[in-house]
Amino acid sequence: MYKFILLLLVFLLIPSGIFTQQTVKESSTGKYFPSEVKIKNAEKEITLQLTGLAVRKKIIFKVYGIAHYMQDPPSVKDEAAAFNAILQDGKAKQITMDFSRDVEAAKIKEAYIDGFKQHSSKEELQKLQPLINQFTGYFTKDVKENQQFILQWLPGGTIIAILNGETKQAITDPIFARVLWTIWFGEDSIIDRDDLVSRMIAK
Repeated sequence: MYKFILLLLVFLLIPSGIFTQQTVKESSTGKYFPSEVKIKNAEKEITLQLTGLAVRKKIIFKVYGIAHYMQDPPSVKDEAAAFNAILQDGKAKQITMDFSRDVEAAKIKEAYIDGFKQHSSKEELQKLQPLINQFTGYFTKDVKENQQFILQWLPGGTIIAILNGETKQAITDPIFARVLWTIWFGEDSIIDRDDLVSRMIAK
């Protein structure tokens, strides 16, 4: 009993920030994301570090909070260098989307189709179309508030989609992976892309 009381006192005296410092809040949506995540690649565990947080808005509505992670992210001097590093194959990366509202599956599918069209050249789009069809075919269920989508880009151009805990068949194509990531990190990003690399910029 004495040990229990002692442990309880220690717990109460420790600043609460110690228990929350491993998560970071996306201020617009109020969503919390871990500062690092661990994923597996060929049975090897890899630690990815948070590079930044942002929010996806449609008109005035907040659709989801988004966090981006990268294996050994470099410290760079500006956003352009950060985008260039992220869009290169070779290091594992992850996008986590935590939804703030319900969204119909058809609208999600349409958004990805538009994204691939906008960020692909004519030749790339023609080549990638079967893979785009496969990927967008994963979105068959409406999304509910607080559900998560996770996209992982593994070295070699492998994309793994985990939709509300359900892992879909991997797609391996470096061009497909780059174009998919460009939806958020390209010049015509659907979010404020600078926020997604803010933790990479050398102070």
